[in-house]
Amino acid sequence: MKIKSIKLVNFRNRGDYHLDFSDVTILIGPNGIGKTNIVEGIYLIATGRSWRTSRDLEMTEWQKDFSRITLTTQFDDKANILELFWQINEKAIKQLKINGTKHRLIDLLGTVPAVLFSPETLDLLNGAPALRRRFLDIILSQTDRRYALNLLEYHKILRERNKLLAHIKNKKAKFDELEFWDNKLVEIGSQIILKRQELVKFLNKNLSEDYAKISGKKQKLNLKYKASVLVERFADTISAGREREVEQQSTLYGPHRDDFLFILDSREVATFASRGEFRSVILALKCAEILYLEHKVGTKPILLLDDIFSELDADRRKHLASIVSDQQTIITTTDIDHIEKNLRKTAKIVELNL
Repeated sequence: MKIKSIKLVNFRNRGDYHLDFSDVTILIGPNGIGKTNIVEGIYLIATGRSWRTSRDLEMTEWQKDFSRITLTTQFDDKANILELFWQINEKAIKQLKINGTKHRLIDLLGTVPAVLFSPETLDLLNGAPALRRRFLDIILSQTDRRYALNLLEYHKILRERNKLLAHIKNKKAKFDELEFWDNKLVEIGSQIILKRQELVKFLNKNLSEDYAKISGKKQKLNLKYKASVLVERFADTISAGREREVEQQSTLYGPHRDDFLFILDSREVATFASRGEFRSVILALKCAEILYLEHKVGTKPILLLDDIFSELDADRRKHLASIVSDQQTIITTTDIDHIEKNLRKTAKIVELNL
């Protein structure tokens, strides 16, 4: 899989911008020039969402009423043109075309497998559980369309069930009306939990080995999935907890409450690790993510490195540079000296200006 080019129209600060990519492309320029916007456009096509915002208005150039991203890709001998378009109005709906034909947005998933490594990625270790759930969900959605559909349905079930819990508390509905939504919650929620656990099991296969290569320390690194409910007891748990849920007007059990921990030699990384160990752990995690996507999709994913070299010391930069050599990579930086010399020699370097 290779990205040949991108065209941005009214996206962020890019009114009309075209860029052709090489195997390694380095975008260089000062903060605020729009380097990350180009990476964001690619990521939006790859996953259907931005990691920076959920609002289309924020991604649209000031005082413009529409945005368009066009990505040209090549897989083996087949070229695809992916176009994502949206207007800013009360009923703004993203529209997708693949080779000129309209498609559902969910058809984007898997067309451009991508792995993002940005400064925000470091928040996975000690940020909110929602960040870690989102990390798993994005990987799985890129490789399993059924999982993506289950996620959409699950959030619908949550909204309807929480409404019903509120109605029950306000004496506008009865407890037995929960049965339908309880059954749906268990059915779809269990599938999501099992898929996440399966992914975590795969990631754990190589984490310790990759961590040792990066850190120079032979320690055992693994992820521990923390489910809010056991799948085999899901139905019994929500049945027993109904009164508490009604009181709080919220569904308290299910994959929307789950989390995972980083464990290094039996200790939780977030509570004791150093800044350097944090970075080694995340780099090892990204190596495992690359392997998983390649295993599931059958091609190496696009690697998006947004201003991450400045966050790493010399040894970790060198290791990251060795990963880059294996797949197409797009890098942003404010300082070309942050990039390994050998990497610079073979890369296409693009200096950005407004």
